[in-house]
Amino acid sequence: MDGRSFAVTLVKVGSGLPQVEIGAYTYTGDRLPSVGETIVVHGAGGGRDLRGYVTRIKPDSAAPISVVELEDTTSADDFVVRSDEYGAA
Repeated sequence: MDGRSFAVTLVKVGSGLPQVEIGAYTYTGDRLPSVGETIVVHGAGGGRDLRGYVTRIKPDSAAPISVVELEDTTSADDFVVRSDEYGAA
């Protein structure tokens, strides 16, 4: 992807205390995102990609973007409907 890479502070919320990871993820884009946007962040060193909700932007910080990890909304109950050989869904 073309653009600049920005370090991200990621907050993971679970059943216990929130886990904060500073600089372990990056966001690549033409500009800093806006508060309220949902973005994809990439794990540093080839880690997995996550979706995050932007909670704060601080341009002069070493990690200018703060996000809260969004839960994965897929489950084993999800399925894809596809057309059969006759075109009916």
